[in-house]
Amino acid sequence: MRVADPLDYTETTVSAVMDRVRGYIARASNRPEDQIEKADTALAGVSVHLLTQTDVDFLYLVTTDTDAGRGVVAALDAQGFEGQVEYRNGFEFIDEIA
Repeated sequence: MRVADPLDYTETTVSAVMDRVRGYIARASNRPEDQIEKADTALAGVSVHLLTQTDVDFLYLVTTDTDAGRGVVAALDAQGFEGQVEYRNGFEFIDEIA
């Protein structure tokens, strides 16, 4: 685990993926896009940063927010990062973490 660098929102891939995630979560949860938490879309931005700016080729995204996790995977797949991220539900690891 590491703390991510600040996101560069001017990077078109970061913005595009974050927008896709916001839309995915809104549709999946039946909420307006402006009510989606920024942290959920930031997961996508951090994922893009890791895949494009570091030597990371594959990552596991661990969150307890199913819509966010699935949305990040769908958005990254649509943006050309197919098969490079896998969502894992954080509740699967509760016993190990606690």
